[in-house]
Amino acid sequence: QGSRGRSIAAGEAHVHSSRPARVWRCSSGRSRRVHQSPQVVEHALREHFLMDIEAIKPHVIGNSEDGPWETSQGAKESPTQKELRFYLIVTLSSGMDIIISGFMCFIALSHGYADNGVSLYCLGIQSFSHALSSLLLMLRFVMEYRFATASARAGHEEGLLYQGRRRSLQREKYLNMFMGIVMLISGIALAIKAVRKLACWDRWYLDHATMDNDIRFATIFLACYGFVVHSVQAGVRAAGAMMLRMSILRHSLLASLVSLSFLFILGIAAIFEAESSWKAEPIAALVLAVIAFCEGCRIILFHLGDVDAKLQLNQGH
Repeated sequence: QGSRGRSIAAGEAHVHSSRPARVWRCSSGRSRRVHQSPQVVEHALREHFLMDIEAIKPHVIGNSEDGPWETSQGAKESPTQKELRFYLIVTLSSGMDIIISGFMCFIALSHGYADNGVSLYCLGIQSFSHALSSLLLMLRFVMEYRFATASARAGHEEGLLYQGRRRSLQREKYLNMFMGIVMLISGIALAIKAVRKLACWDRWYLDHATMDNDIRFATIFLACYGFVVHSVQAGVRAAGAMMLRMSILRHSLLASLVSLSFLFILGIAAIFEAESSWKAEPIAALVLAVIAFCEGCRIILFHLGDVDAKLQLNQGH
């Protein structure tokens, strides 16, 4: 039995020694020759995969070592010089529109209050909404331009652009939700007021020719003046939406188109009011109240959702 045991052990040693060797190449380029023993193979595989894993660079959204211009998909967001110039154009045009739309809002509401012009009330609310969209545009592009120029001078800083966009989205969400609720309530109230004016205008005022003329004059002035101004704004926002592909520009473009529709309807109402009857004004006001209600619904639905989810889906623009 002793001799038999020694022969078995010698045979196993011969089998182990006669196993072919295999060369494992690590990621560092070194070659290592190992036998096919399970423990040795497991150790070589573990070393190989650990070295590959160590070479992987982790990426955290908004905290990349490449800077705040790196998106979660890895696409560079650093703006070109042409885009930076367009940042300035949008900022300046939005600042001018805040003044112009504010002036239109004041004129429309003051004449609407003095002459009981329901359509002018509708135009005043929409002008305020357009001014708010311009204010949010200006604040957003001032932030974008400031981060772009600062990063070009001093290099990227981690997460600053992400945090800035997050604050901008939160501000835009709350202000637009407030404006949407105001337009919903105003649309319902002004629709009721327009119906009451159609039914009771002759009983409220036996002689309302002076007020009708003043409403018509204010409507024609605001329609002509505002249509030119808002057409320029709509053109700038449309060009920016196509070039920069930012959702805030698309939303602002829709606000400009709604304002243009308001002014177009008011211009038609002023023409019919001069030719036929004062009833054209409350009918136009009823149509504008419905449009204002629908615009309020659109604003609220557009800004629903979580801000962080939009940023992670790369919709922060």
